[in-house]
Amino acid sequence: MLNSCAKKHNPLNYTGSQLIFGSGGGFANQVNEYRLLENKHLFFRKNNDSKFTDLGKQKAKTVKELFETSEMLFHETNGFNKPGNMYYFVRLQKENQTQSLVWGKPDSQVSEKTRELYKNLMNLVPLNQ
Repeated sequence: MLNSCAKKHNPLNYTGSQLIFGSGGGFANQVNEYRLLENKHLFFRKNNDSKFTDLGKQKAKTVKELFETSEMLFHETNGFNKPGNMYYFVRLQKENQTQSLVWGKPDSQVSEKTRELYKNLMNLVPLNQ
């Protein structure tokens, strides 16, 4: 029973929309990745590990607003790929397509809407993660 529940909520097997966000880089090239599923579950993994930590179910209204905001944002932009030594990312994975915004290069800036979306997504993450 637990196994089927874990598979049902595994972001790698999930077929609905996902918001994938986080940060990476630095000397050790550590990557912290969070995935917010359309079913309201939030997951975390470090360094592309195959195992995710379930950070719990999020509020329906919040999740709906974040997906709507991201869809509008990705509709307005063709993507952005300017990583630096330290970088941040937001991806929208929907219907087998992924749109991506990656930034961190000192001489390039993402839009205020992108920074606001990233901040709101990171506000979902518990402080001890």
